[in-house]
Amino acid sequence: MLSVLIAGGGLVGCVNACMFGRKGWRVTVFESRSDPRGNALEKGRSFNLALGFRAMETLKHIGILEDVIKMGVPIKQKISHQEDKEGVLENLALLKEGDFILTINRQKLSELLIQKAEGYSSVKFSFDHKAIKYDVECKKLLVESPDGSQINVDGDLILACDGAHSTIRRSLLKTPRFNFNQKYCDIGYMDLSVTIENVSELKLGIHYSWRRKGVILVALVNRDRTLTVSLFANFTVFAENCSTPEDSVLFFQRYFSLIYSIIGERHIFDTFSRYKPQAIISVLCSRHGFFDKLLLMGDAAHAMLPFQGQGANCGFEDCLVLQEILEETGEDDLKSLVKKYSEVRTNDTNMMNQMEWEGYVQLVEDLQNLNRSLGWFNKMQSSLKNRLSVWFPSKFTLAAFSRERYSEITRKHQLAQKFQLCIKTTFAIIIIIIAFMIIR
Repeated sequence: MLSVLIAGGGLVGCVNACMFGRKGWRVTVFESRSDPRGNALEKGRSFNLALGFRAMETLKHIGILEDVIKMGVPIKQKISHQEDKEGVLENLALLKEGDFILTINRQKLSELLIQKAEGYSSVKFSFDHKAIKYDVECKKLLVESPDGSQINVDGDLILACDGAHSTIRRSLLKTPRFNFNQKYCDIGYMDLSVTIENVSELKLGIHYSWRRKGVILVALVNRDRTLTVSLFANFTVFAENCSTPEDSVLFFQRYFSLIYSIIGERHIFDTFSRYKPQAIISVLCSRHGFFDKLLLMGDAAHAMLPFQGQGANCGFEDCLVLQEILEETGEDDLKSLVKKYSEVRTNDTNMMNQMEWEGYVQLVEDLQNLNRSLGWFNKMQSSLKNRLSVWFPSKFTLAAFSRERYSEITRKHQLAQKFQLCIKTTFAIIIIIIAFMIIR
């Protein structure tokens, strides 16, 4: 029986455990935290996942998609508030009828995945066991037990799924020709999720957002009557407006009165008393495969900014791509599996990571320009842009509602940009000619 060691029992680690458990491999998952099942939901440090087509295809593969959909909330519409303006109801930019984004609590999904993985007799979870590093000398995984003792463990395949601050990745930094880059964005986040009795002001199945200069507040109603409230803001905004719990209460009272009235002063005060804004990191790696047996996966390989919702989707798809390549190479040739996975996935995920960063840059620009009124020409350009987006779906729409390779999406987007530029230029020339004729 082949064996796989998985460093990290988060979402990607658990999906991999399900995949390999289903194949009958001997699977051991090392997770530094305790078993999340039965524990209170983590507060202040998380927000709902937005699962698109890639994630849902992966969940379908392991047989739990229907259960996940029952737990989550399908989103097809959003209501956006900008500054003090009335909220505008819009449909999400979908590729086809029936598409939706599924929003779900991260911890609840994790618990379901653990339960599914443990249903296979060959899968074992070792909670409170931290994978410290990959020993490049003996080609084994070094694991620390709860009592502080350390042991080297080995498997036919080793998957590092231990998150954006991966200790396994850190142990590879001296590996020749392995380049690694990380950068933090200027926006942090706070989770103010709460269980409440009455959310009649907000409806199930709608993504609510409020935008002010340098700030985005997102609210989602969950099936279990919890309300997910996520505050994203520039760290300067946090420092100026939320430096004390009292200031935070006044900030919500002044700028987000509806949410303030729902979640209440005490909850805001307590949350900002106990937690600090969390940083958001982006990670790029020059390759994902090492030593013919070790793979970086999920955030350990490509941590992404959350603003376009592709991080979890990309991580889930990692697991599916690995299985698809395994079907091609066969279980007798793991060396080819590691090599091909790294070749295929590194380029694609790095392109998606770049898309996310570009989306963040555009988001920052939009937040800074909320108060600027558009002239008539800019308004016409904006209307034309919206029309063109119907003919040429954005790269993020293609990423969210298809499994098209990110590299192919980038290529199509570049072609679409050139065509759109031609149309806009032609449109501008026509307007100038008409204006000139009127003046004459």
